[in-house]
Parts: sequence; structure tokens; C-alpha cells
Amino acid sequence: MGEKKPNLKLPRGVVIREHSAGQTINITFTYKGVRCREPLSNLPVTPANIKYAERLRHEIQGKIERNTFMYADYFPTSAKLKIFGVAKTSSTVLDYLNSYLDTCETRGLSPSTIRGYGKCLNALSCMHKLMISELTPAIIKNWITSTTTTTAKTTRNILSFLRSSIDEAVTDGLLPMNPVSLVNVGRYKETSDAGSVPSREVDPFSPVEVKAILNSAGNVQWMNLFQFAFETGMRSSELCALQWKDIDFVGKQVSVSSAMVVGVIKGTKTKAGARTIELSNEALSALADQKRFTFLHSEFVFHDPKTEHPWAGADAIRKKAWIPTLKKAGVRYRHPYQTRHTYATKHISQGKNLFWLAKQMGHKGPEMLFRHYGSYMSEYDGNTSTSVKVK
Repeated sequence: MGEKKPNLKLPRGVVIREHSAGQTINITFTYKGVRCREPLSNLPVTPANIKYAERLRHEIQGKIERNTFMYADYFPTSAKLKIFGVAKTSSTVLDYLNSYLDTCETRGLSPSTIRGYGKCLNALSCMHKLMISELTPAIIKNWITSTTTTTAKTTRNILSFLRSSIDEAVTDGLLPMNPVSLVNVGRYKETSDAGSVPSREVDPFSPVEVKAILNSAGNVQWMNLFQFAFETGMRSSELCALQWKDIDFVGKQVSVSSAMVVGVIKGTKTKAGARTIELSNEALSALADQKRFTFLHSEFVFHDPKTEHPWAGADAIRKKAWIPTLKKAGVRYRHPYQTRHTYATKHISQGKNLFWLAKQMGHKGPEMLFRHYGSYMSEYDGNTSTSVKVK
């Protein structure tokens, strides 16, 4: 086996390889400093095909010189793709969205994040069939202006997913720059939506509203859950994962180290999120009342009373318990995350040490407290406690 030199003269960079199954035309070229040899396995060795191989090699070298050559376009099964990547000029936006989603799953991102990215992918369906080279800032602008029912915040989240996906196309050399980075959402969409407050924007409950919510809970276990949330500032996902072993009744504190997301327990959102929270008398009272429901039957503190199993995640609490309770209470709807904001604004208005409060909430320092909560202090003037007695 090896190279065979036939009687006809071979062009530069074209060789014939002889093997047990016959002969194969090969072309050789240098790409990105790597010497490459690729077989044209589907071509019999004839003078016409050798001429074709010569033209193909010249075409590839021309594209290499113009920096437009994509290895996978010409040799989609080559072992060299491990070096040069599988990007093709025919790649679509959907190809890169799916590829980025696969990468996120491989990195072990949380189920809720993956699920959110899946929704972003679906929201971009009108771009799926576009070739990567066809994606322009104008197309993205038109998509923004056409999504009239989508908030500015949601639009930014979707475009963040798109931007990260298309960054890979820039890396692969299919685009000179990322067109998503050239579009400003605020230029084409209102940054706030009347009558709607995103879950993470600070919009705390007043003490009167807290009392109404607790009094209107349709189930005692709901009330215990809500009261504990208001008194600790814990996220709903953290409450779902809370276990009795995390409670120190003697030291009056709770250790937070995990969260429940769509039925899967994972670590806290940030490293600083693993923390110890001091428990107020009202928080301890909620736990004492909850004992009769779960203490002897489960390792988890809070259960969905309808299933008698731990809550699967924050969304289950919101849909099953939170929404009906706020409707019954006649309280303007806000996301359950506002219990955390309510906890923060209460302690700020009481003049608590901000370094202590940041530690209680799982922040690295008080900077975020200054940034988000300062303007809400006046709402608690003269009525600074959300600790209320329930009927």
C-alpha cells in the first residue's frame, strides 16, 4: 500500500493512494498551519477526475486565502474536524441555538435555566431557518418591534440567549461580529409595562397586605409557609428544599444550603447564598405549627397539602397557593419573590446593620441593598414591622 505514481502526470497537491480496495485520489493543502490530506473517495481514478481534484484544491486554497474556507463544507466526515470544528456556511440560526443549549446542559446548568433557554429558543422560531450569514441587526430589530405582548425584560432575556449562541458563529468565522450586540432593546420597546411588575423588581408588601395574605391563606400549611417566607427572606426554591435537620430550635436559626427546582435539589444560587438566618419569634411560631403536619412524616418542612409531598418548586407554590391566596385577600398581585423584598425593606426601615442583613439574605455585601431598597424606607415609617398576628 502507499502512494502510486501512475503514468499520467499528477498536478501539484494531487496524489493517488493505493490500498487493498483499490486506488483513491487525495488532495493535500495547508490550513491554519496544519498539513491536510483528504481523500476523494467517491471518485474513480480517471484523468477527468484528477483534473477535478486539481480544480477543487485551487478552489479550497482560494477560500483559505480569502479567509472564507469552512472545513466541514468540503469534508463533513473528516477526522480533522476535531481540530477545525464542524461549522458550515450552511449552518442556520437554529443549529447554533441547539448547539448552545446542548453546551449549557453539558455544563450542568440548573433545570430551571435549561427550561428557560428552551422557551427562548421557541420564541425565536421566526429566525430558525435563517442562514447564519443572513442574520442582521435589522431582522433582530423587526423581531423586537413585532413582539408586542413581550415585556422589555423578557425580550432582553431572549436576546441574551441568542447573543450567546451567535457568539459561537463569530468564533467559527461565519460572522465578522455578533449582530445581536448592535441592537438596543430600549430603543424599540418600553422598559416598563403598565400594570405589570417583573418578579425581581422591588415592590414589597405593606404590613397591612402581609396580614391580609396570612389571614386569607386557604390552608394552614400555606399560611405557615408564607409567614416563614416573610420572616426569613428565603426564596421559594429554598423553602421547597428546607429540611427539619436545617432548623436549630435552640440557637433559633436556620441553615440554607440548597434549593428545589422542578423536583431536583441543587445548591444555592450563589456561593454567598449558603448562609445561616436568625429566626424571629414569628418564624419559630410558623415552624412549631408546621410540625404537626410533616415533622414525623418527612425530612422536608413544607409540603403541598393536596399531594402530601414536598413542593416540587417555586412555580408549584405560586400557581397552587400564592395566586388564589392573593385573590382572596384582595391584594394586588406580585410575585412570591416579593416576600424576600418585603423582608429586606422591613429590616432596612428598622435601622438594622446592613452588613448583618446582607449576610442574612446571602449577599456578598450591602451594596445590593443600597442599590435596590433605599427608596422604599419611607413606606414603613411609623409601621416598621411585618410581624403580625393572624386571626
